[in-house]
Amino acid sequence: MTIPEGFPLRVPTGPLAGALFGLDGLEGDEPAARPSSARDPSLPELTLAREAAAKIRDEIARAGGREVCFLAAVDEARVVRNARAVARGSFAAVLVAAKDAPAGGVMLHNHPDGVLEPSEADMSVAARLYEQGLGTAIVDNAAERLYVVVEPPVPRQLVDLDADELESVLAPGGALSGRFEGFEDRPGQREMLREVVARFNEGGIAIVEAGTGTGKSLAYLVPAARWAQENGGRTVISTNTINLQEQLAGKDLPLVRSLLGDVKWTLVKGRGNYVSIRRALLAAEGQTSLFEEDRSGEIRGLLEWIESTEDGSLSDLSSPPSEDVWEEVRSDTDMCLRAKCPHFQACFYQQSRRRAAASELLIVNHHLLFTDLAVRRATQNYTDAAVLPAYDRVILDEAHNVEDAATSHLGVEVTRRSLYRALSRLDRKGRGILTAVHEGVAGTPLAQELRERTENRVRPALSRALATVEALVEELEPLAVPGTGAARLGPAGIGEPAERAEVHEDLARALGALGELEREVGELRSRLELSEELSERLVGRILDLRAIERRLAASAQGLRLVLAPGEDSAAYVRWMEAKGQGRQANLSLAAAPIELGAVLRESLFGQVEAAVLTSATLATRKRFDFLRGRLGLEADRSEQVDEPLEVTERIVLYPFDFTTQSLLGVPTDLPPAEGREVEFHDATAAVVRDFAEITGGGIFALFTSHTALRRVAELLRREGPGLPWPLYVQGDGDRSRLLEGFVGAGHGILLGTSSFWEGVDVPGDPLRGLVIQKLPFRVPTEPITAARMEALEARGADPFQHFMLPHAALRLKQGFGRLIRTRTDRGAVLVLDDRLVTKRYAWYLRESLPEAPVVKGPWDEVRRRLEDFYANG
Repeated sequence: MTIPEGFPLRVPTGPLAGALFGLDGLEGDEPAARPSSARDPSLPELTLAREAAAKIRDEIARAGGREVCFLAAVDEARVVRNARAVARGSFAAVLVAAKDAPAGGVMLHNHPDGVLEPSEADMSVAARLYEQGLGTAIVDNAAERLYVVVEPPVPRQLVDLDADELESVLAPGGALSGRFEGFEDRPGQREMLREVVARFNEGGIAIVEAGTGTGKSLAYLVPAARWAQENGGRTVISTNTINLQEQLAGKDLPLVRSLLGDVKWTLVKGRGNYVSIRRALLAAEGQTSLFEEDRSGEIRGLLEWIESTEDGSLSDLSSPPSEDVWEEVRSDTDMCLRAKCPHFQACFYQQSRRRAAASELLIVNHHLLFTDLAVRRATQNYTDAAVLPAYDRVILDEAHNVEDAATSHLGVEVTRRSLYRALSRLDRKGRGILTAVHEGVAGTPLAQELRERTENRVRPALSRALATVEALVEELEPLAVPGTGAARLGPAGIGEPAERAEVHEDLARALGALGELEREVGELRSRLELSEELSERLVGRILDLRAIERRLAASAQGLRLVLAPGEDSAAYVRWMEAKGQGRQANLSLAAAPIELGAVLRESLFGQVEAAVLTSATLATRKRFDFLRGRLGLEADRSEQVDEPLEVTERIVLYPFDFTTQSLLGVPTDLPPAEGREVEFHDATAAVVRDFAEITGGGIFALFTSHTALRRVAELLRREGPGLPWPLYVQGDGDRSRLLEGFVGAGHGILLGTSSFWEGVDVPGDPLRGLVIQKLPFRVPTEPITAARMEALEARGADPFQHFMLPHAALRLKQGFGRLIRTRTDRGAVLVLDDRLVTKRYAWYLRESLPEAPVVKGPWDEVRRRLEDFYANG
């Protein structure tokens, strides 16, 4: 059990001395129980009021003298009052009930045997309750004696943030203006800061759309940092992209520290990003038994890097290691010795955890936040550390991605490759963990017995698991054709594969074989652990075996959820997909929750004191209805919500004049985007070339599919040296290098798909024009999209109006936002999909965009207007 810092334990000098109280009388409003004189004089006296004692006696008698748990208030005189029974014999129920108890109160429970010394379970619960601001005490059945295990902490008096003072930091003449010679006043930034201050002071949730150029990161970092300085506590700041994380950690927070003074913050990465020193050394020792190919040079390079790196994470490596090597050396929960590890103090992951525990601001990505959330949901732990340390405030930047990020991390995926990887860790053509174990037990009294068990039981079970998994995959692969996307399972898709006799039998065999292998690996591990010598010599391999057990169990559970879901079928959408081709082919089986609103409401927004959601694209038609509905911030009419969440909304206007800085052009005589794709792609290439002649290059062209991108790239490349603008195509190289080349050239053409629609910042002259080939509607047959549309339809809502259209509006707004990044930027956006001006829903999309002048008509006419626009710039 971990004792919290400052935990005020009452330590008696004898068995009960110093904390066991006697009864003085029950007259009037006098305390029912007072402490004896042998008590800690530094702690205020805690006493039990008469009415509280009577209540406790009655409830215990009603329970037949069995254990009852109470929550009670403690008044200013340190008298315990208003005791209420919350559980009978269940500490778990107490922890749930205590979530809503005011800080400074106390949990009391009786020991029916009259011995009031705290048990180990009492101490563990007391530690958890203290983190929630509650003390713990034990009484006898007659409520005549009171033993204080942990004094109730005096409720912390929070210091409200001063909005005027913090606004002055960012205002003209303030501390920020003195840092920069070219300082620009940003009224929207200060407006957003005041909203964040209000939420930190008053609690609740703020949704803030703040356009590009607002300076929103400082608008939330300044209040978050000041709150940490004044009140402690911890705020998590979560982003969707690595670029923004690095900006916050490398640029913005150092600036905030220089403006406000010291604040403790750290960038937190997932555990799998870190190398394990112990596992790397173990891999070096056993490389001949672990890997099919010679990896000695790669492992030697990793060990040399470990000696010099301060970070110990993948991002600090000049080139990433091979997949099988990283699998053997990365930090892993299942293979961690924790404080028993000889490298515990030097461990890069443990150092990062210690930094996080000591920090008041945590910079994370949405992936890590929802990994933490999944663990908290599974354990119902919202007050202690999980993947992240406990926190009471959260800021979600790039919040338009929250639902998608949560979907991917609260679901499950089992792939052919992941199954084979787990199985091959045991044996890779005579190499692997089983061989390493065999070599490790050589020369010991148990060597023969363990070898026979391995050869006669574990390896045959492994062979059966491999064979049955391969048979199952072969039956399923024809149902998921490469290049056709995901195949949804269930009545709305291709049906239930497991209803086919062959699949049903192969699934049963695979699950049985995986379960058998899990048991055999567990038995081998247990026998190693029984030997004191082997449990010490092979501690790393024992952890490897335990990790494989857990992965086998998780794989089997995932297969069941996707292929034989039972009662879970209604809550999840399930699908299969063939990814890659040839040797890279990989069958994926996946499931994801259909509705996340209730989950996010209960497990995230309902657990924190304050939350801020911000992005440049949250509103559609200047309203947040869509976002609120998707994230559970607006109660569904079919749900009974006892305590509605307090949500405030604010749209901070762009600091740009789009009426003069931009132009929106829509050609109406191009082939239609739907139905004549080949002609549409040909026309796209011609328009991009014409547009580049007007702008002199400096163009982004954004696509909704890789097929369209590749076709247009092929057409432009056919011109060879005749194309006067350097061409940068997503997929031809690393994304960051493509951007560097584009910016450095100053007159390039960059073709990109999804990852270039957001998180890309190219201010100034290098980007002068933007082409959006097609309106970014989601694919309606994609399993998650289809399931969520069906859920809306079942509730009587129009899925196009309430799901497809708002998503497209936000995505279009994201793409549009790549162009104008500063007050001096100027350029035109071409949308080649004329549905933006011809369909009945077009007004919805246009009203969601910045107010740029619109030019529509035949391409020749639009082209002339573009020439005038750029000529007059």
